Amino acid sequence: MSESAMYKMPTIDGSTESLLRLSQFAFFAVFAYWGYEEATTTADYIFPLMMGGAGLALFFSVPNARMGVTLGIPAIMVVWGLAMDEPEIMFWAVFMLIIAGSIAHLPALAIGDSSLGLDDEARVKRLGQVYVLFSVFMLFMFSSLVDAAMEGEVIDEDSDGNEIVYTIDSTEQTIGQVGLGMGVLGILVFLLTAVMGTEVGSARPWHGGLLIAGSVCLDQYIWIAIDAVGSSPIPDILLTIAACGIFILTPCIAYERSSDSSESE
Repeated sequence: MSESAMYKMPTIDGSTESLLRLSQFAFFAVFAYWGYEEATTTADYIFPLMMGGAGLALFFSVPNARMGVTLGIPAIMVVWGLAMDEPEIMFWAVFMLIIAGSIAHLPALAIGDSSLGLDDEARVKRLGQVYVLFSVFMLFMFSSLVDAAMEGEVIDEDSDGNEIVYTIDSTEQTIGQVGLGMGVLGILVFLLTAVMGTEVGSARPWHGGLLIAGSVCLDQYIWIAIDAVGSSPIPDILLTIAACGIFILTPCIAYERSSDSSESE
């Protein structure tokens, strides 16, 4: 893409890079849909428009889109919270700084986007750090697995911010424990093999991503089992597929391709 180009048409095929970019776009599309679905006032449409615009900007490789998404979304939410006198939005601004920022950068770091201005060593190091942060945040802050595994309950909020507690049975709690264990093990496998460069048998970084993706799927299963996903589970399932794509494809592209290149040399 030339410096003067305002966007770049994405290539949609069956390659891992294309699937990773689609996973990135799907994440923002689902957030936009959730915001639209819950909007009741004109101000409520700020969030879906913001998330939809962020997804499209990244998908079409608009210049400076990653930085705009990473810093712009939290900044808008802070201003929005101050203007509406809703301090709880400040928490969500921090949440989106980590989630949106990670999702915005992981595909570019994995693929090796030249606009990052990083050499391979610095790029792979930063990828490992962002991937671990994203994984930990998704497992312990975004999923219900900790509460399901430890307390035997799932906590949600309605559109008015009121807390809803779902009590789950022993089978679903066991599934939550398995999912939490898979997620923690997956993070450890990735941390050891990718970040620390330690050999753990035949384990590869993407094996850790596969375990984390499995925990995401089990988390989604619990939400569906307790009928807490609303009238249609399709957006939630799409988000799960997108998360699995990011967790698995990112290390596949970043580390397996690097390994193949080293062997060929």
